[in-house]
Amino acid sequence: AMGGVFSVFIIPFLVPGNLFFPFITGKGFFFRAVVEIAFAAWLLLALRDRSVRPRRSILLWAFAAFVLVIGVADVFGVNPWKSFWSNFERMEGYITIIHLFLYFITASAMLSAERLWKRFLEFSIWSSAIVSVYGLFQLAGKIAINQGGVRVDATFGNATYLAIFLVFNIFFALILISRERQEGGKTWKSVAYGCIAALHSVILYHTATRGAMLGLLGGLLLSAILIALFDKGERKMRIAAGSIVGAVIVLVLGFMAVRNAQFVAHSPVLSRFASISWNETKTQARAYIWPMAIEGWKEKPILGWGQENFNYIFNRNYDPRMYWQEQWFDHAHNAVLDWLVAGGILGLVTYLSLFVSALYLLWRKASDTTFTEKALFTGLLAAYFFHNLFVFDNIVSYILFMSVLALIHFKSTRLAKPIAVDAEELDVADMRMAGPVALIALVFVLYFFNWRGYATNTALIDALRAVSVSPVQSQAALDSFARSLSYDTLGRPEVVERIVEAVQRMNTADVPIEIRQKFAELAKNAVDGQIAKFPGDARYETFAGSFYSLYGQSADAEKHFVAASDLSPRKQSILFQLGSLYLSTKQFDKAIATFKKAYDLEHSYADAAKYYAVALVYAGREAEARQVLTGAKLDTSMTDDTFLRAYIDLGRWDKAIGILKARIAADPKDTASRQNLAAAYFQAGNKAAAIATVREMIAIDPSFKATGEQYIQAIQSSK
Repeated sequence: AMGGVFSVFIIPFLVPGNLFFPFITGKGFFFRAVVEIAFAAWLLLALRDRSVRPRRSILLWAFAAFVLVIGVADVFGVNPWKSFWSNFERMEGYITIIHLFLYFITASAMLSAERLWKRFLEFSIWSSAIVSVYGLFQLAGKIAINQGGVRVDATFGNATYLAIFLVFNIFFALILISRERQEGGKTWKSVAYGCIAALHSVILYHTATRGAMLGLLGGLLLSAILIALFDKGERKMRIAAGSIVGAVIVLVLGFMAVRNAQFVAHSPVLSRFASISWNETKTQARAYIWPMAIEGWKEKPILGWGQENFNYIFNRNYDPRMYWQEQWFDHAHNAVLDWLVAGGILGLVTYLSLFVSALYLLWRKASDTTFTEKALFTGLLAAYFFHNLFVFDNIVSYILFMSVLALIHFKSTRLAKPIAVDAEELDVADMRMAGPVALIALVFVLYFFNWRGYATNTALIDALRAVSVSPVQSQAALDSFARSLSYDTLGRPEVVERIVEAVQRMNTADVPIEIRQKFAELAKNAVDGQIAKFPGDARYETFAGSFYSLYGQSADAEKHFVAASDLSPRKQSILFQLGSLYLSTKQFDKAIATFKKAYDLEHSYADAAKYYAVALVYAGREAEARQVLTGAKLDTSMTDDTFLRAYIDLGRWDKAIGILKARIAADPKDTASRQNLAAAYFQAGNKAAAIATVREMIAIDPSFKATGEQYIQAIQSSK
């Protein structure tokens, strides 16, 4: 059990390349397995030893209430299956909440002495130092930044996730420094912790995560103010705290004074902070999705929608002005709003009670804790809470938060009697019975809650690898997709999505017909099953529409696209797919009406205006198309690929030839346009012009001569 608690320090380093979403799933699967094993071991120990049984506290009851309320909210929510399992991309859901609670119980019971908690914090500090060193290699260009760009993400794959990890460990370092000073410990340790905190600060800066950095500054400021004003202990500590307050204020005011300077503008990190303003918040996605979350909560105010169901709110209340953002938000990017949506007002109150009860115990019950340490823990909780106002948690930040709660619980209950202290301890004979029962239960839990999801994930990766090679390994892909679906557990939605995305690769002439047929049947069953399991989800209705469209089943495709649009009536991307389907089936009036609806939702959306105009072109209403483009302040020459494709589909070779000639005039080396021009001349019946165009290509690129001569012979021999 003790080993399981300390095993969490391995988690930040886990990035298994054989898993889908490796930065998330590897950490999540390992945490769940470790917690299950550690909890089983602790449970057996608790049956034999009363001293390791949980101790009562307001924090324990608050956590239990939170788990209970969220569980009820999930059961009665929009999609209990999704609420429980979550998906590979997030690895959250109720299953994670349960594991976090079990981790809290195990850690607070097993780490039953100050020296153990000190060792725990030391392990955290030193392991985090390795992560920061990894970040240094990314800064030096020796290791690639996983997200691309300049924001360091180390082994997290996300700069924001790394940032809050560093914030926790900066405070842990300061707490350890405080303890070393209080206990008269070794100076080298304090120096080492200070150096690690400084290293973390450098890496944190290069994550360019504003919420975490502002949270850190605010948390340090709060801790320093508490010490400076209320610590009745050493005068030197109060002076140092006052100096920190002054330094933070000077830093903030100094940055405000130079925020428009050139060196700030040219810094990818400082420029992100300089851009913070009220006007900027109006253009961020959060400016749109936070009001959506509030509207969604109003519909289900008491127990909310259940975990993992924000997408239903997002789709229903989608703001057309978000066309330039990603199309499928699954979080409000604000932990407070996320829990308000997931659990209603009861869920939010119980979530906030974790912070309130922890602070109450810290200041009122942890009598043997120094004022400085209390202030630092308070600052840490404040920094974490502020950071979470702009993001959502990940498994590592959850673990660190639970660890802090477990530590505070330990400090405030170390003298309290354990729960069920009067219950008898099991004798040797009883333990011989309890051990095998616990082992059988553990194997079942490991298989059902971990192995099946892990097997789904690895099978999906096998399928994606088989599809990605050329020629496609069709039988291997079919078998792997089928195996991945067969578990019907965590990750099923991602499997279905990847199956739909693989249709084009699996439906080609180089794939045997019997495999194509089997894959089509597998895909159809997967898509239909997903719709049945996730009813009312616009995302999967859209995927179903795409699937049926790829197989030419227009009626079924239309049914699902219409259903998706009904579920998210103001989302242009869905209307675009529906309108494109109407164009492909020559239902031009319906296409025009659909694209017009998309354009009318937000006139600043240039693509919407262009698609509306193209639909008018297909219907032979070019004058109206130009009026639409003029109204949208777009180029009315109609020469881009969208219009070119329309003219080709309509057999308007004169228009197509005009567009291609204009492109060649603008770029004489544009060989692709010359090839298309030759084909257009040929389709228009002008063989001489087609041959002349090919000869021009040969003159420009002599290496094209052999291929060009073949083209010319084919043109000349055609009837």
